[in-house]
Amino acid sequence: MRVDPQPGPDGPPQAAMSGARGTLPEAVLFDHDGVLVDSVGPDFEACLRLFREHGVELPVERWAREVCGNTDGYSALFGLLSGSVADGVRTASGPAVPPGSGSRAPGVADTATLRARLEGLWQELLVPANVSLMPGVRELLARLRGHGVRLAVASSADRRWVTRWLTHYDLADLFDAVVGGDEVARKKPAPDVYLEALSRLGASPGRALAVEDSLTGVAAARAAGLRVVAVPTRYTRSLDYGAADATVSGLSLLTDDFLHRICREDAHVPQP
Repeated sequence: MRVDPQPGPDGPPQAAMSGARGTLPEAVLFDHDGVLVDSVGPDFEACLRLFREHGVELPVERWAREVCGNTDGYSALFGLLSGSVADGVRTASGPAVPPGSGSRAPGVADTATLRARLEGLWQELLVPANVSLMPGVRELLARLRGHGVRLAVASSADRRWVTRWLTHYDLADLFDAVVGGDEVARKKPAPDVYLEALSRLGASPGRALAVEDSLTGVAAARAAGLRVVAVPTRYTRSLDYGAADATVSGLSLLTDDFLHRICREDAHVPQP
């Protein structure tokens, strides 16, 4: 089921849907980065700076497709930088290393050095001054809690990272379960984080809903048997979210009516 945000009569977008009224989900499971907190921008900025230090531009569309939310994304990132998969990337002074050449771009350090530099940039940029809550988070969580809906975070990021921001923004007590990627055998796109979160909640996938911003996350939630709403960020809007059951432009569109309708018994979500 696809849901396209439409302008409301007074300006704010509304979710245009049709069909019989259903029930609310018994649980809603949220990704963390890009869904609850706006950390995607500083993450991209760190990657962009790393590239520019080597005279290379990083197209945001390619970063969104190959890196954002991808368990192996940073291997792909370093591969792009070294020129092994540099299709579509151009340096400031001329063409990139040819795709498939297997060679390293001039002046590019080894993977360990690149990772250390990227982690240094993350420490510089991923700080409270640059990481805010996504619009509508508090209101949505409070409303769902008021309805008795169980809430969880299911993230590929380490649990320590997730709890840092939930605590910083006083959200930790709103969640019944928090699962990080370091607590399961396989990260997204495998379904493990979602299956573990469902287990901790005591919820069934057929009565639960996932909220994601990345294609990797959508795939993980679908593999766990969940309905999925995609909420692209400004960095990932160019991606094809056709695998999601609905795509909306912001959390404010997850109204009670929206949730009733997407969780109708006849709103079948085919398994991948």
